[in-house]
Amino acid sequence: MRKAVAMGWELLGSDKIIKTTELSDFVNTEMIIPKELISFFGSAGERLAIIYQNREYPSYLETEGGNAKIKWSKVLIRKLGEAFPDYELWFRGAQDASNTPRLEMKKANDVFSLRLISENGESGIDDEKKSDTVMSPIPTTSGLQELLVKWIVGYPNYYPRDFRFSFKDVINEEIPKVIESFEAIRSDYYQVLGFAGDTQWAEIPWVKVLDKQIQSIDKEDLYLAYILAMDSRKLYLAIVYGEEGVGVRTLSEKASEYRKKIATGNYQTNHQDILLANASLVSGIVCYREYTETDMPEDAVLAAEFEDFIKMYKLCLTHDQATDEATACGEPTKENIVEEKLSEESLIEKSPIEEKLMEKSPISIKNGDEEYHAIINSKSDGTAVTTGTGDGEKNQNLMDTHSGQEESAELNHEQIFAESPKREELKMIGETRSEKEEADPSYAEVDCVQSEVSEVEAKGVIAQAFNHYSIKNDYLTSYLQLVQAKMGNKGYYYPAELIKAYYLSIKSKPFVMIKGRVGSGKTSFPRLFAEAIGASQENGRFKRLLVGKNWDNDTHLMGHLDSRGHFIPGALMLMLKTAKEYPDKPHFFLLDELDQSPVTDYLQRLLEGINGNKDPFLNREDFGADVAAFREYGSLNFPDNLYIIATINEGLGSFPIDPRVIDSGNQIRMPIVEIGVFPDYGSSAGESDWENRVFKIHSQPKGLPEILEKLMQLLNGLQQLLSRYDCPMGYRGKNEILAFGINSGAEGLFNEQEVIDLAILQRILPALAGDQNAGTEVYQALACFGLDEGQREKYLNQPLERFISSYEILLKAEAIPCSRSGQALLKHIKTNYLK
Repeated sequence: MRKAVAMGWELLGSDKIIKTTELSDFVNTEMIIPKELISFFGSAGERLAIIYQNREYPSYLETEGGNAKIKWSKVLIRKLGEAFPDYELWFRGAQDASNTPRLEMKKANDVFSLRLISENGESGIDDEKKSDTVMSPIPTTSGLQELLVKWIVGYPNYYPRDFRFSFKDVINEEIPKVIESFEAIRSDYYQVLGFAGDTQWAEIPWVKVLDKQIQSIDKEDLYLAYILAMDSRKLYLAIVYGEEGVGVRTLSEKASEYRKKIATGNYQTNHQDILLANASLVSGIVCYREYTETDMPEDAVLAAEFEDFIKMYKLCLTHDQATDEATACGEPTKENIVEEKLSEESLIEKSPIEEKLMEKSPISIKNGDEEYHAIINSKSDGTAVTTGTGDGEKNQNLMDTHSGQEESAELNHEQIFAESPKREELKMIGETRSEKEEADPSYAEVDCVQSEVSEVEAKGVIAQAFNHYSIKNDYLTSYLQLVQAKMGNKGYYYPAELIKAYYLSIKSKPFVMIKGRVGSGKTSFPRLFAEAIGASQENGRFKRLLVGKNWDNDTHLMGHLDSRGHFIPGALMLMLKTAKEYPDKPHFFLLDELDQSPVTDYLQRLLEGINGNKDPFLNREDFGADVAAFREYGSLNFPDNLYIIATINEGLGSFPIDPRVIDSGNQIRMPIVEIGVFPDYGSSAGESDWENRVFKIHSQPKGLPEILEKLMQLLNGLQQLLSRYDCPMGYRGKNEILAFGINSGAEGLFNEQEVIDLAILQRILPALAGDQNAGTEVYQALACFGLDEGQREKYLNQPLERFISSYEILLKAEAIPCSRSGQALLKHIKTNYLK
C-alpha cells in the first residue's frame, strides 16, 4: 500500500518509506521528518542504526524548534554524494522530477537499511528488481603508513562528534588487518585488537598485540601497542607493562627492570616525554617509537620497526617465564626474600584481639581510581578464603589461600566492633577517670592532651551537668537508603551523613568540593552516587576530567582551534551539549584533582556560570572560521541540570585553592575509611533514575516558617561571632546555608543545630583557611558555638593547653553542640597553634 504523507515522502507499508531527494540531502547532516512519520523512526532522542552499503552509520532522531529531524553522519552524506556525484548540476538544472534519485529506508528490528535508487523514467518505484546505482564498496588496500596518518589526522575531527562506526573501522579493523599480515606475527601465537571506544570515542584509542599463549585481552600484564597521544598529534608504538592493582612506582620499577634485559637501541625509553592522560599507562612504558603526521616512515620501515618491537616484546616475555620457572623450582628471587621477611614478622607474638582480627579482617585494596573491598575469613584448617564486593567482575577473589595461620581462641568478632552504649544524658559530677573507664572501656583509648591534665583539673571541667548532643545522625529517607544500598552493593560503604551532606550540598548549589587523602574514595564517591540515581558515563550524564599538571588556560574545558582551523570542543562543552539535549535529567561533571593547577588560570569562566552568569561561555571569535561549530556550541551557557563536583587532595604538593572558589560551594571532607564488619544497608533492588527536579529547592515545605526562624536565629549568632574577629560571612554563603537548611528541614535529614554544625565544617572552616584575619581566637570561639554564655566564657578564658584538654573531655562526653565541626576545629588548633 502506497500512501503520500508529505511532499516528497511516501509510506509503503509499515516497514518502508521512500523520499524523493533534494539538494539538501546531499549537503546537510539534518533531514526534517514529517510529523506523520515520526513514529516510523521512534522517539525523540533515540539513536538510529542506519545501514548503508553493509556499514552502520549511527544517526539520531531529535526534536528542535518543534520539528523532528534525523541527524546523519557526515561520512554518510559524503557516501551518498559519491554515489550521485552530479547532484549539484542535477538539482540546479531543469531536471526531470521522475528521474530524481530517491532514498529508500526499510525497517527491520530497529535497524534501517538505506538505498539510493535511480529511476529511468519508465519503471516505477515498485519495481524491486531495479538495481541500486550506488557504488560498490572499495576493498581496503591501504598500507600501514596511510592508515596511521589517517588515524592521527582524523581522530581529533571525529572525537568530539557522533560516534561514527566508519572511522572506527580504521582502528578496530583496518590497522589490525595490516599488522596481522606482517611476517613477524603471521603465526597463531599473536592476537591483534583495536579499540576506538564502545559507545563514544575513547580518550586513549589503541591497537594492541598480545602473545595469546601467555596473555589475554582481559588480563594482560605486558603487551605491544600503537597508542594515540592526548593531543592527537603523535602516535606511539610501545611495549607496555600494565598489571592491574599496582601503583605508579611499581609499574615504573618493573618497566625499568625490563629495559635492563633488552637492547632498546635507538628507541626512546624516557616515558616522561610521553603525552597520555593516564599516569599508570605512562609509568609502565618500557620503550617506544614516536610517529607524527609529517614524520611517518614508508610501509617497509614501519614493518621493520614493528619487527624490532616484537623481538623486544618476546625477550621481555622470556624474562618473565624464566623468573616464574625459577620461582617454581625454589630458587631465591627478590619476591621470595620479601615473603620470607614477612613470614619472620608474622612470628612476632600478637595479642588475642590481634590474632582474632586476623581471622576475619576487612581490607581495602586500591586499584587506580577504584577501591575493592574484601573480607579474609579463616577456616578451621588454617586456610583463608576471600569474599569481596566491588565493580562487576573486577572484584574477584583477592587471595586464594593463606596457610600456616594458628587458630586463636574463640572470640565473637561482632563484639570487637560493637558500638559503645549510647549515653542519653551525662551528669558526671566528681567522676574520676578510672570510674569513667570502668563505665565505658572505650574512654581509655582517647588520644588527647587530657592525659597530661591533673585529676583536679579534669574534675573541674566535668563537675557540672551537660546536655547530650548526638555526634551521628544516620537517618536516611527511603530514596537515599536505596542510593546507599546501591553503592554498598558495589563494595563501597559510605556513612549516611556523608550521603546526606553531599545530596543537600548539590541542592543548595551546583558546585561541591570533596577533599580527602589519596585513596579515601573522593573520586569514587561522586561517581557511585551518580550511577545510583541513573547518571553514568555510558549514558553521557556523568563525566570525569582529570585536571592536568600546570594548566594555564581553560581549553581542556572549553575547547580550542586545531591546526586546520577546526574547533575541537572541550570536555565541558560536550557535557553542556548533552545537558541541553536532556534538560529533565541531572548531569554531573567531575573535575578530579582540582588543585593540580592554579584554579585562577583555568576555572574563571566556569566559576562565573556556577555563580549564576547565564551568558554563553564562548564568543564568536573562539570558533575562528568554523561556523558549524559556532552554531553547535556558541549558545551554550550554564544549565540548571548540570552539577560540578571537584576533588581536592589533602597534603603537600598541590596548588592552593583560590578563596573565590572556596566561597562558591560546600567543601565536604571524606571520612576516614573504617575497618570493621560491613554494615547491612538493605536491598539495592529497584530502579532509581532521578529527574532533575529532585535537586531543586523546596519552595513551600511544611513548617517553613519555623525552620527559617530557627536557622536565622542560629545564623545571626554565628555571624555576630565571625564579625567580632573580622571574618564575617557574605550574602552568598548565608543564602546557600539557608538553602541547605530549608531542604534538610523539608526532608527531615538534619535538625537546625546540625545544619549550622555542617555549615561551619563545610563553609566557614574552608573560608577561614585563606583568611589572614583568622587566628586561634576565632577557631576557639567557633568550637564553643552553642554552649551557654557562662560555659563559653569560662573555656575561652583558659590558657590554650588547658582549653584543648577541657574541650577534648567535652567532646568525649558528647557535650559539644557542634561536635562535627568541633572535632575539625580542635585538630586545626592543635596542629597550628599548640607548641
